Amino acid sequence: MSNINTKKSFIVFFVIFLITNFIFLGIWFKFGVQSSIKEGYASLEKEIKEDIFSNIEKSIRGDQVDVMDLFGKISNKYNLLLIVKDDNNNIIFNNTEEISDVEYLMPFMININGKNYLLSVGKTNEFNIVSISKKFMIFEIIFTLVITMLALIISNEILLKPIDDTITDIKNYKFGIKPKKRKVSTEIGYIQNEFVDLTNNLEKEHEEQNRIISAISHDIKTPLTAILGYSEILNKKKLSIAERKSLEEKIFLKAQDMKAITSDFDDYLLSNKDRTYTFTKINIKDYLDRLKLEYRDDLKDKKIKFEIIDKVRIQSFNIDIGKMNRVFANLVSNSIRHLDKNGKITITCKNDNEYVYFEFKDNGTGVSDENISKIFDPLFTTNKSRKISGLGLSISKEIIEMHGGKISAVSNTNEKDNTKKDGLTINFSIKQNIN
Repeated sequence: MSNINTKKSFIVFFVIFLITNFIFLGIWFKFGVQSSIKEGYASLEKEIKEDIFSNIEKSIRGDQVDVMDLFGKISNKYNLLLIVKDDNNNIIFNNTEEISDVEYLMPFMININGKNYLLSVGKTNEFNIVSISKKFMIFEIIFTLVITMLALIISNEILLKPIDDTITDIKNYKFGIKPKKRKVSTEIGYIQNEFVDLTNNLEKEHEEQNRIISAISHDIKTPLTAILGYSEILNKKKLSIAERKSLEEKIFLKAQDMKAITSDFDDYLLSNKDRTYTFTKINIKDYLDRLKLEYRDDLKDKKIKFEIIDKVRIQSFNIDIGKMNRVFANLVSNSIRHLDKNGKITITCKNDNEYVYFEFKDNGTGVSDENISKIFDPLFTTNKSRKISGLGLSISKEIIEMHGGKISAVSNTNEKDNTKKDGLTINFSIKQNIN
């Protein structure tokens, strides 16, 4: 599809207008100006033959005529351009030194006093200026009107009609009628298609919001129902200390589930709301030490080994510290949910001339091959009982991309049994000097 710039369209139209005008001017000159000239020739010839020639005949009926005086009177009376030659081809009378349009001189022979004279008689083209000007004005008025009408029709098709169609689509969209894309020929068509893309994105966001609301309702309803049931048992039945403690622990675990759900949802809302990034230059080794200090004790309590391998050969990089902390928090939280006993998390960091690379590896349950490409999609989860899970990795992907990098995942293969998965490895990169 061609995409014609509107400004270029007007330039092209203007050039076409000039070319067309020149063509029509040529046609007008051919059939207007030249016809007027021919009319002038015919009129002059008739005047000479019928009037001037007859007067010359009258003036020479006498015995002798002063030739020079005669030609002078004739040229003055009729405002003629006159050149007279005798029979020896010598010019004996010339009332013009320069004649711009020699074609207006009409030669004919005349005998005066028994001698032959060659007369070249003509008039200046002033007699035809008014006629030519009138025809030119009429032509230009007609031509301008025609071109203006064509311009209005073309501009209506190119500019006004697409704008009206887009306005109609906007009004119809309020009533649930979705707009459709059109063939792009100008910026107006591009705006129409951008509007269609915008409405499609709004529809997708609306569907996603409905999915999130439905997911929240489902995920919170299940533990909430359990909490209400356990609470009712605590209030109505006489229980032993052990039974009461067991119910209280169940209520606490269900409350923790609800907290995890709302935390994921809060992270999702923050990632969509707060898209402003503030990059700060920070020492890489110091940052890795902070990560180790932040998660070491908590993971140790959960009996999960935590190791950071530093292979970096540069001192610093630019990051949004808060958002990068969220990435590692999401990755650690995701790994914890899939680690059993003897769990282990290893972070390896290295770099090249442009990027810093992180390998986040655990020895949990891993992800199946059919799901590995989906784990960064919003709302995706391998836990069928929870629909709101998976937001953490989606948020992490957005943060990494805003740092100029990429993120991917691969399931680790068990060394003893290639058919089994032995954890998950998340690889991501960030630019060293992003601003």
